[in-house]
Amino acid sequence: MRIKQLVLFAGAAVLSFSAAAGPQAGTERVEVVGSQPAQVRMKPFMFDRVQGEYGLEDGRVLTVNGTVNGKGRVLTADLGDGPMEIIHVGKDKFVAIDKDVRFSFTGDRIPDEVVVSTAAGKVLALAKR
Repeated sequence: MRIKQLVLFAGAAVLSFSAAAGPQAGTERVEVVGSQPAQVRMKPFMFDRVQGEYGLEDGRVLTVNGTVNGKGRVLTADLGDGPMEIIHVGKDKFVAIDKDVRFSFTGDRIPDEVVVSTAAGKVLALAKR
């Protein structure tokens, strides 16, 4: 008899907790965003020298533009699907804000090649000026 009472009590408790949780229980969406690498101060010549158009292997064009506004110098990169802001994170390396895209510029004075990759190192495109 005691076991039946415990089972009934446990069932009632589960129902009351379910009702208290409401109809949205378990339907919330949690979005996990990785941290952005720390931005490194960019020298003025770096800002100027990375800007331009780079031809991608697949025929598209990578366009890097710069603007100067109230918050300083801003670089954007466009792979053909709209511009994304990029920040300088180290020697000739940039990352897109809130996207898993990295840009590594190579060349002596003026970059003539850009490797576009993911954070994991998967190469997405190779671009040449």
